[in-house]
Amino acid sequence: MVDLPKEVHVITKKATGKKYYYWVPNRGTKNEGKRIPLPSDPASAAFWAKVEALGGSNPMAPAGSVANLVRRYRESEDFKKNTDSTRETYEVHMRRFEDLEAWGRYPAEDLSPLGVQTARDAMRETPYMANQMLAVGKTIWAWAIPLGLLGNRPINPFDHVSDLDTPDRGHVPWPEWAQAFVLEHAPADLVRFVKLGAWTGQRESDLVLFGPEHRENNGLWCRPKKTRKKRRAFFIPLAAAEALELDRWAETPIRFENSRWKAPIERFREDLYLYTPRAEPYTPDRIRARWGRWLASKQGKELCRRWKEWLVVQVKRYGWEIDPEDVRGPTLHGLRGTAVLTRRRAGYTAQAIANDIGMSLPMVERYTRFIDQMDVAEANRRRFEIVEGGR
Repeated sequence: MVDLPKEVHVITKKATGKKYYYWVPNRGTKNEGKRIPLPSDPASAAFWAKVEALGGSNPMAPAGSVANLVRRYRESEDFKKNTDSTRETYEVHMRRFEDLEAWGRYPAEDLSPLGVQTARDAMRETPYMANQMLAVGKTIWAWAIPLGLLGNRPINPFDHVSDLDTPDRGHVPWPEWAQAFVLEHAPADLVRFVKLGAWTGQRESDLVLFGPEHRENNGLWCRPKKTRKKRRAFFIPLAAAEALELDRWAETPIRFENSRWKAPIERFREDLYLYTPRAEPYTPDRIRARWGRWLASKQGKELCRRWKEWLVVQVKRYGWEIDPEDVRGPTLHGLRGTAVLTRRRAGYTAQAIANDIGMSLPMVERYTRFIDQMDVAEANRRRFEIVEGGR
């Protein structure tokens, strides 16, 4: 049984034997405060998180332990300044690290490469998750070393463990028919998003930030939010028609329609190309939610039905390894691949594409592998439409 801080008062109900835990400030003194309920399990992380929040110490995660290091990183500005989605991803692995039945109580400075490798190998069935775990651990230990939190001769054990091999998998680029369907049937704000994504090849976190201030000559300036610390802004060249349409967006309101409204409404922001029906800026999470709601509509479901039929054929014929998210329908992230293929069809080299949209050369080449197979499928689809139309 773990020793409880003196401020913790335990009440046991005689009838049931159930224990109730309370935090009592200055317990046993003349300045004793009002009791504050605590979680019911003193062996749980939630119990000790509450104790620490009230000013107590956690004997389950003493100073210098992995759990204590994770807690300090979680409270740091370096962690808080990440995007919501990045913090959520990190939390999955941070909770794994601070688990008191695993590394939680272990001295952080004593964690060895062998220990990290053992944890990685235990996740061999999910290689993407294992590699993500290594990346999160590497970040936390790299943050701690300059602060002197890992002793006098610190090492980063995650630096010495390699990633697991992963299937050649990526989000599926949108075929031409899927783009055309969305441009014809989706709400105007999503139409803008899809166009901007296919033109620029940027992530959702950057697309929602674009506005007239980023326009120059025949393109857009972009400093990716995800890699902002590692790279400067770069210029994304656009086709003349694309640049002209962006300039029209800068002067044209978005027309929003909803069956619950008496009439369509128009909204306008002079600083952004994309915004909500309330003229508020989109966040990455909000635009994904907006996309998800449209996919649940009648027209969105029809798109997903056609997508699944098309994808089944592609997977069977070409043995595609795809992200599970792509099975449900086209993803917004898949527009990055769409931008790659559009430029490749226009005759750009892989290196030129990498430079234009700020993507690594290996990632450009991964997306490019789709192009021949997708073009064959599109040609077959068009031939089928011609045959059907001639009957």
